Amino acid sequence: MKANFVKCILFFVLAGFTVACSSNDEFLKENLYGQLFPETFYSNQDELDMANNALYSRMSRLFDGDYATFVVMLYGGDDITVPYSAHTQFVQPDILVHQAGSQDMQDGWEVAYSTINIANGIINNYRNAAGAVSEPNLQEAVAQAYFARAYAYFWLVRIYNEIPYITTVMELDRTVTKSSPEAVYDAIVSDLKKAEEWLPYQWTDKKANGGFTKGAAKAVLANVYLTMAGYPLKKTECYTLAKDKAAELIDKAEYGYKLLDDFADLWKPTPLTNDELVFGIFYNKSTDNYTVRAPKECRPIQFGGWEYYCAEINFYKKFPDGKRKEVTFVTEFPLLNSTPNAEPVIPWPDDQPMLSWEKMLFKHPYYFKMWESEGYEGENKWKKVNDADWRCGRTNQHIRYAEVLLIYAEAQAMADGAPNALAYDCINRVRNRAFAGGGTHLNDLPPGLSATAFRDSVFVERGWEFAGFEYASRWFDLVRLELVEDAASEHPVHSFLPGRAPTEWKIETAPTHDNYFAPLPEQDVLLNPNLKK
Repeated sequence: MKANFVKCILFFVLAGFTVACSSNDEFLKENLYGQLFPETFYSNQDELDMANNALYSRMSRLFDGDYATFVVMLYGGDDITVPYSAHTQFVQPDILVHQAGSQDMQDGWEVAYSTINIANGIINNYRNAAGAVSEPNLQEAVAQAYFARAYAYFWLVRIYNEIPYITTVMELDRTVTKSSPEAVYDAIVSDLKKAEEWLPYQWTDKKANGGFTKGAAKAVLANVYLTMAGYPLKKTECYTLAKDKAAELIDKAEYGYKLLDDFADLWKPTPLTNDELVFGIFYNKSTDNYTVRAPKECRPIQFGGWEYYCAEINFYKKFPDGKRKEVTFVTEFPLLNSTPNAEPVIPWPDDQPMLSWEKMLFKHPYYFKMWESEGYEGENKWKKVNDADWRCGRTNQHIRYAEVLLIYAEAQAMADGAPNALAYDCINRVRNRAFAGGGTHLNDLPPGLSATAFRDSVFVERGWEFAGFEYASRWFDLVRLELVEDAASEHPVHSFLPGRAPTEWKIETAPTHDNYFAPLPEQDVLLNPNLKK
């Protein structure tokens, strides 16, 4: 009777109904890192599938795009700023102030470790099903857990640098200590190597549109190596590893990745997948599995939005004209009537006069990438977003093939001392695709660039290609290349940086390397003094 009750309760946990971390006082008091799974549970294929379903559910909540996670750190990039001063949780990272008591950071930390906890349960116990499940299926099951654990730790280490590295299923441990970033990165690499070996090229069953794949593991591993080559580890030998790993995905028929012809097609709410998507997290709004990467987040308040983020002015001004810029930003807004927060009185489009972005209350361009959602495409983009549409079912694109190409380009030039023909081809594909469908065509990069000049060109291209809260964040590029201080200056030393406009939120204290990483969440440090060390 007791065993049946435990399995009944566990079913609901695994189905995703109770895996969500709570932020209430009782949760913080216990300091859970996720839900516990009985060691006797992982005994057959159904139970392994249920555990992995819980893992995907937890990952989807970690990266649903909501402001209440540690993705707020991405506001430190010089491509994003905060229109509305009341959003202090966003303004703080925008001015490079990181507070240990931030509830948003606490929430992200908890969900990341609950993801890791579920993965640990699978990794430590999956062989309970040996005999009942074939060896290939066992490997496939645990490979998903290795990928999820590695990806969660990759985010944690880039945000906090020194973190607890946990491989057991934990309810409460006030003795756990921080690991060095090098140790964490080495563990991430180990997990991803297992994942890339055992994950399938494609999923053909119910995970066809959302399962972790061999290509995704290779792409994340290439990114990990590129990051290890920069700050804080500065293991420059990892450039070679990044180059070689990215090369395994370029123009390989077994993976089938390619750039879409038109940059605009990336941001349509459907289809949920495309040939450029290497790794995405999928959602279905109708089943209450939704993302808030929807129109409200990045729309001005006057047009029914939450006004969470928009573009820094100088970043926008330095952005080259063309189709990609037209798709990335919106700079003209319909006339409003005299009632605050009212509907536009002129349907869009129309031949009536427009308000340019200089006339808006917050005089910045807004990011348009996430505006298109179900029912808000094309001419309906100015449709008033009602209360039900703060969520959507669009796919969160974590890694696009464009990033694989740019990882190879940068890593090859730095590894070999000069860019080769493939490196030039990789960056030029991205540059030229940016203007498909109209606009001014960028010429290919000039031949004969030095390794560092070529790397800087790739950095600039990454900023334009992934601008505006994509997961290939400008912030992480600034950190690994040690450009945070210069990017925060009104007059940067590096001419390829746009510089901070004096009208942006004021950075009171000049940043240093101490601003590169967030402090560990205050609640955890209070409960475990070892985390202070």
